[in-house]
Amino acid sequence: MAEPKFGYAINAWGQPLVEESAVERPEQQERVFKVLSACKFRAVELDEGSGRWAPLGRREEIEIHFGTVPKFRAFLRSCGIDRICSWFYDPARGSNEEGSNGRSPLVVADHQGIVDSTRAFAQTLQELGGSCLVVRPTPSYWRVAPVTDDKLKAAADCWNQVGRMSRQYDVQTAVHPDFLSALRPGETLDRFLSYTDPDLVGLAIDTAEVTIAGGDSIALYERYPQRVKHFHFKNARTTDSLGEYQTRNAEFEVLSAGGKRGIQRWFWDMGTPGGLVDFPRLVKSLQSHGYDGWIVVEGDQSPDPAATTALNAYYLQRVLFKS
Repeated sequence: MAEPKFGYAINAWGQPLVEESAVERPEQQERVFKVLSACKFRAVELDEGSGRWAPLGRREEIEIHFGTVPKFRAFLRSCGIDRICSWFYDPARGSNEEGSNGRSPLVVADHQGIVDSTRAFAQTLQELGGSCLVVRPTPSYWRVAPVTDDKLKAAADCWNQVGRMSRQYDVQTAVHPDFLSALRPGETLDRFLSYTDPDLVGLAIDTAEVTIAGGDSIALYERYPQRVKHFHFKNARTTDSLGEYQTRNAEFEVLSAGGKRGIQRWFWDMGTPGGLVDFPRLVKSLQSHGYDGWIVVEGDQSPDPAATTALNAYYLQRVLFKS
């Protein structure tokens, strides 16, 4: 394994779980970036968003708030952050800037719009020192079931086009299935990947999402060591044992509201008691296969993002990669 590259996802601060979690104002952004830098994270993953409530969500908003992309990078450096390593993009989200209510990779008529939208992210990533566009490859299972071969091929064609475009900016496109996704670990994901061009479309493994969906992150990585270009490290303490990903409005009913069991949090920090992800064994696998992509740590659903960042940093630096 090459020298590990660590980043931290800013999405936890974008979730309005507590009043202090927003990053709407420059002073809040400065505070968040300095917390990350103090915890020795010098790279950040941004989360795509739209409008005034997501000032770091897309190029247009960054230019409104900072003037230019180079000025934003200078602001990052003043806070101890070297680069934006990656950007998460979900085409289903609406965009005021694009006049879109959302698009689907399963709809061929939406493909050009998705390519046009992602071009700005790829270009901006290149200017900010980043290298990976992390994309949600399909809508949630309940929205598109049944998952047919034609749907998988349509989605694969969409991301092949995006991957071809992003390569022009030296940016890797990597698909990121989540536990609500139409792409389930196993045969469905395998078929989808077989329809994509491995030179254009990589795989991003989110350790918690794969675990909750009933998969094994280590087995998935070892099945596709050359396809995996990006990791999200976060923990899980339970799986979707009831198959609630099939629930109507699962984004709210299951992910946010906890489903039938009232799960308070699906996602936890690394090293949390009862965590199901075997991070030490995963790191050994990464080292044995020479993984050289980014490892981005996430603090999704944390009621205290700063404290979770510190706990994750401790586990990463003193347990997984201690000198």
